Amino acid sequence: MQVKEAMKKDVIKVKRSTSLKNLLILFKDFHALPLIPVIAENEQLVGVVSLDNLVEILKSQESKLFRNIIFAEVDEDIFDLERVPSMGELILVDDMMSANFISLKEDTPLEKAYSIMRLHNKDQLPVVDKANKFLGIIGIFDIIWNMVKEKGIA
Repeated sequence: MQVKEAMKKDVIKVKRSTSLKNLLILFKDFHALPLIPVIAENEQLVGVVSLDNLVEILKSQESKLFRNIIFAEVDEDIFDLERVPSMGELILVDDMMSANFISLKEDTPLEKAYSIMRLHNKDQLPVVDKANKFLGIIGIFDIIWNMVKEKGIA
């Protein structure tokens, strides 16, 4: 079985120009481990936004400045976020997305997809076609579900 047969096609996707505020609204109603693909006008996958990207953007500027300094004690609590009401409109997906990401081709066998996800410690990965057009997302549970279904267990 290939990734294209097990992936979720009906997923949230955003453009680089989506505001932080609108992205947060989308995340709010998404499932537990969100991975939102960032799509260019031609449906090409250009990045992904994960929960880690959101946490990073919400950390204080002080913690970002000192995080690579050995022995520097910095409180990285996202609850210490300085209130800047315009932040929701001024920060865009393009400011926080990961442009260096792993994706799977639609014809990747599920066994190989599982190995790639375990190797890179990923629970979900975007799926693209040969032209890098976004098609969907596959998660570890999608792979497991299809495996047990194929074996007649479920």
